[in-house]
Amino acid sequence: MERAKAQKVLNPKSVWLPVVIGISIVVFLAYRDDQFSGRSLQLFSDFRVAFLLFVFFLLLIKDGLNAFRIRLLSHGQLNGLSAIRIVLLWEFAIAVTPPVIGAAAVLVFIVYKEGQPLGKALAYTLLLAILDNLFFLTASPLAIGLSNGAVFPILKEAPAYFESGVSRVFWLSYTSIAFYTFFMLSALLFFPETVKKILTYLMTIRVLRRWKEPVVQQSEELVLASKVLRGQSPAYWVKLLAATYAIWIFKFALINAWVSGFNQVSVNDQLLMLGRHLTMWVVMLVSPSPGNAGTAEFIFPVFYEDFAGKYTFISGLLWRLTTYYPYLIAGVLLIPKWWKK
Repeated sequence: MERAKAQKVLNPKSVWLPVVIGISIVVFLAYRDDQFSGRSLQLFSDFRVAFLLFVFFLLLIKDGLNAFRIRLLSHGQLNGLSAIRIVLLWEFAIAVTPPVIGAAAVLVFIVYKEGQPLGKALAYTLLLAILDNLFFLTASPLAIGLSNGAVFPILKEAPAYFESGVSRVFWLSYTSIAFYTFFMLSALLFFPETVKKILTYLMTIRVLRRWKEPVVQQSEELVLASKVLRGQSPAYWVKLLAATYAIWIFKFALINAWVSGFNQVSVNDQLLMLGRHLTMWVVMLVSPSPGNAGTAEFIFPVFYEDFAGKYTFISGLLWRLTTYYPYLIAGVLLIPKWWKK
């Protein structure tokens, strides 16, 4: 990724657009909600403090596991401090980039600037994306099957076509993820030389020639990245997969913690809430807003009103305050010093 493009994303000024969008949607939802009043804000006092500690525990474990996964990928070449910096900068990039665009290119730049060769930086980034996608691809059908489709919310007073639209958007995202993951696995681990030849040939087509130089360069880097990863032991892959599953489960459990702090939730409903988060996350992958700002706040009641009841607005607000805005703040504090370094 070019330095200028990275500077555009990794810039403290990038926080203003998602913050404005997020706050605007929260105000709109509060205004639209007939039950919202001063009494609604007093519901904060109903939250059980023990669950607040649980929320921070989940956040620390999630980010700690993410740093561990990055260190594992690099075989310890990245120290703990570098891994934590990468996690925080990566989360910031995700928070200010629309999901439909993704922040993978920024992560390549971040890892490269933390002292890793470009081939390895590309390999680590692609593998992280593949691992995360494999979680979605394997966990989604499991959640849908075990819940008999209950992970898709039933929308009250909504047209039938809108209700079916949620599942359609989900399967559209799911298919896109499956195609992308299959291509990346083939390119990175199985047939990198073949993919390089195909891409090089395609760049001989007249309408594609303008992109020939960067595509050929990236395909060569892809082959280098493949050499970094091929031949790893089974234990290496098992650890990476286990860490990936744990990271996402802890991440999804944050909503469970906020809702459970207000309401008593059964074990079955706890599992269903995890499944709802999985489908909600896949649906939000098509969002054009930076970091799902506004989209997440708007869609949260659709998926969780069944569990949170009168605490839905507050639960959604607290969830975003603890899982989104801290990374914006961390990025604003960290980025100036990181660029100087």
